[in-house]
Amino acid sequence: MKNLGKQIQILALCAVTVLFVTACGGQESKTEETTTTTTEETTIETASDTTMDTAMAGGGMMAHMHQNMEEMQGMKANMTGDPDYDFALMMTHHHQGAIRMADEEIANGTDAKMKEMAQKTKTSNQADIQKLQAFTSKHTPAKGDTTTTMRMMHPMNRMMQQMHQQDMSNMNTDQNFATMMIHHHQMGNEMSKEFLKIGKTQEMKQMAQKTIDQQTKEIKELEAWQQQNKE
Repeated sequence: MKNLGKQIQILALCAVTVLFVTACGGQESKTEETTTTTTEETTIETASDTTMDTAMAGGGMMAHMHQNMEEMQGMKANMTGDPDYDFALMMTHHHQGAIRMADEEIANGTDAKMKEMAQKTKTSNQADIQKLQAFTSKHTPAKGDTTTTMRMMHPMNRMMQQMHQQDMSNMNTDQNFATMMIHHHQMGNEMSKEFLKIGKTQEMKQMAQKTIDQQTKEIKELEAWQQQNKE
C-alpha cells in the first residue's frame, strides 16, 4: 500500500509538471514577439545613451546625430501602426537631422566639395520634408500593429554601434561630416528598405525608393572624398 501511495504521488506530480510546462509554453508563444521587440528597443535606447557619452568625440556632428536619435525615439508615442504614415513621420525626423549636420558643415567646414555636398543635402531634404508633411496632413492613418512599423527603426541600433567603434576625436569638421553623413544615409536606406516590405501607398513607396537611390549615390561620393582626403 505504501508503494502504491508513492506511485500515486509521483503520477500526480508528473501531471502537475506537464500542465505547468504546457501553460508556460503557451504563454511564451504569445509573448515571444513582444519580448523580442522590447529587447531590441532597450538595446536601441542603451546605444543612444552611449552616443551621448561619445558625442564630444565627434564634435557637433555626433551631437546632432544623437539629437536626431532622441527625436526618433520620442516619436514612439505618435506611431499609429499605419506603415505609410509612420514612415513619413520617421523620415521627416531623419531628414531634419541631416539638415542640422549640413548646417554645421556649411558654417564651419573648410573643404569646398563637402560644403557643396552639405548644401545639396540640405536643399533636397528640405524639399522631401515638405512632401512628407503634406502626405501626413492629408493621409488618415489606419490603425495597425505598431510592432510591425517599429521594425523600421531597428537599423538605428546597428548604425549607432558602428559609430561607437570609430575614433573621431582627431577629425576636422569636413571629415566628421563625411563620416557621420555616410552613417546617416545608411540608416535612412535601411529604414526605407524595411518600409518597402510593408508599405501600401505608391506615393510613399516612390519616396522610399528615391531616398535609397539618392543617398546611395551620395554615400559613394562621400566615400570617394574620404579616400582622396585620408589623414
